[in-house]
Amino acid sequence: MKPSERTIGALAPRLATGELSATALLEECLGAISARDGEIGAMLALDPRARAEAEACDAEAREGRARGPLHGIPFAVKDNIDVKGLATTSGCRALAGAMPLRDAAQVGRLRAAGAVIVGKTNLSEFSFEIRSRSSLGGDVRNPFVRHATAGGSSGGTAAAVAAGFAVAGLGSDTGGSIRVPAAYCGLVGLRPTHGLLDIAGVAPLAPSTDTIGPIARSVDDAAVLFAVMSGAIHAGLLGRPVTGRRVGVLRQAFGTHGEIAAAVERASAILASEGVEIVDPVTLPEDVLPIGRAHIVDAEFADAFDAYLARNFQPGTAPGSLAEIITGGAYLHAYEADLLRRTHDRGKDRDAILAFHARLRAALDALMHEHRLDALLYPTSMVLPDTLENPKGGWAPELAACSGWPALSLPAGISGDGVPIGAELLGRAATESALLCLGLAIERGIGPRRLPPLG
Repeated sequence: MKPSERTIGALAPRLATGELSATALLEECLGAISARDGEIGAMLALDPRARAEAEACDAEAREGRARGPLHGIPFAVKDNIDVKGLATTSGCRALAGAMPLRDAAQVGRLRAAGAVIVGKTNLSEFSFEIRSRSSLGGDVRNPFVRHATAGGSSGGTAAAVAAGFAVAGLGSDTGGSIRVPAAYCGLVGLRPTHGLLDIAGVAPLAPSTDTIGPIARSVDDAAVLFAVMSGAIHAGLLGRPVTGRRVGVLRQAFGTHGEIAAAVERASAILASEGVEIVDPVTLPEDVLPIGRAHIVDAEFADAFDAYLARNFQPGTAPGSLAEIITGGAYLHAYEADLLRRTHDRGKDRDAILAFHARLRAALDALMHEHRLDALLYPTSMVLPDTLENPKGGWAPELAACSGWPALSLPAGISGDGVPIGAELLGRAATESALLCLGLAIERGIGPRRLPPLG
């Protein structure tokens, strides 16, 4: 089985007993990086301690000890998340030497569970967009179609997992940054309930909507990772039946792409065949759709990032402020206008934007109550990427971001051009288990995950 195919569920028991060598698995991932990353651009840095960590996992397995459910699993971490000993760059040349004081809280949890950090992944600089392009790493190309973006802003993590550079990965999500690249790269991405997970050590974009979560090859893998990160019991996350649950199909978010619509309709039909009651369509009031509105990033980024620069790094390794970064010029200049505007307008309209979030959340809650729904179903993106520029993916991922509710994106099909299609499930706060159960039913009905043509 190729490195890009294997899941945590398939690997972890063999790694824990020593039947499979963590060192050998890591070498497969490093070999894949050496062979393929030159044309994908997913990795910004490799962790030189990874081999020693893998060897330690093998030694412990020989002694009958396993660190946890991720024992020996190679892991990729988005480079806006702290790994002590490696720079946290946010993709920006000005931060190329920015050394964090400690591991991010969730990196610490993954390590404690046995994960081996392969390295840090490329991203959209400062996590600004839904492509992944940075001044440090250039573009992240989609492993399925190299002329197209892998999505963003966690595109490097998604591309790394899809291409076999790591078995799973860690991303952040402010408006869709886990789910969009997971969808474009044929993977599962979970945005947890806002505030549920500790995000200490994650570069901020907009604290009112920032969160962190897994990008994985299967729903079960996402459940394992969510359990590690949240302290939940994995067995309890996927043990509930889906029969009798109710899912609303939000056709407002479908767009006009026929293959995307057909893939999500197939996901709906699979749920119906499993005993889920489908309500199709359901509709949100037009005046609460997150279209053409001021974004919370505009209001919160500058103050949050300045505070992060001041407290997060070893003295003398990072610029002291965004103003210093702008003056130095070592950043992607396509973002100059955004940086200047967000620095100048810090805090502008924040209360009004958060009031809109509250109205949208209330409208979602009313819709769920009216139809007695457990989840909403819609495409993760209204379009598929066909260039390295920003896809006009639509507003659907903002539903989770603005409401603070959890959302799960998972593969629902593949286009005639070979691009994966993602379906997203949205549920009320703290209903990750229900979303994972519904996602597992769709995954089983869809069949084996499609793999990129890696050669």
